[in-house]
Amino acid sequence: MMEGSISQLLNLSTLQLHTIPILTDIPMLALVFLFAVVASLSYIPGLGPYVSLFHTLIHETGHATMARLTGGRVRSISLFSNTEGVAQTSHTSWVGQVLTALAGYPFASLLSVLFIYALSAGFSAHAAAVLALLLLANLFLWVRNLIGWLWVLSVIGLLLVFYVYANPFYFELTLTVLSLILLIQAWVSAWVIFSLSVKRKQRAGDATILAEYTRVPAVLWGSFFFIQASFFFLIGTALFFGVEVAWMVDQLRNWGDG
Repeated sequence: MMEGSISQLLNLSTLQLHTIPILTDIPMLALVFLFAVVASLSYIPGLGPYVSLFHTLIHETGHATMARLTGGRVRSISLFSNTEGVAQTSHTSWVGQVLTALAGYPFASLLSVLFIYALSAGFSAHAAAVLALLLLANLFLWVRNLIGWLWVLSVIGLLLVFYVYANPFYFELTLTVLSLILLIQAWVSAWVIFSLSVKRKQRAGDATILAEYTRVPAVLWGSFFFIQASFFFLIGTALFFGVEVAWMVDQLRNWGDG
């Protein structure tokens, strides 16, 4: 009974794995090991806060971007050594306030999947260009504290060194690691906010802010952040291990038809 249900939900006979081109010849066990190593980077003393700030910057960029799209202003983005960040924005409407507060977690999750998809589809140059634009835009337009400036400059410098002097394999591997860091941290941070929205709703970050704006309980916003992050995490992980988008779309259609 269970085997029949699984086979109906997932047509594994049509599944073909096509991972990121530079990882094509790497055994699956090695890919799992790489994924686990990247997941552990954020917990290494000294290195952890440095790599975690990548997610923080992208998260705050999501707030800033939505503020601009809804007619608001971005006063500054600040990054801190404890991996926290703040985007200071002003708005002309309540809708702009809500959408700006909402945007951080989905933006980071979605962008992580887009990066991994671009790398798996052979568009590493495009992914690198988008990353460069994000870093430069933040450096010149939004980041306004010393730690933020030093962090962004150091990342730009490291990427330039890898791009100019390293073998293309290692540059693409660096992009892959950054994409995985963003994917994993987007999920972990959403879990943290969800947990806080349950236990300490007055200190649940964006969920608390949205509750103040909308009168919708923080736990519901925390649940939304975690559900969307989990959805994108599953897609991004599947893409990293070589599951094609077309196959995933076919499975969703099968579930809908069933």
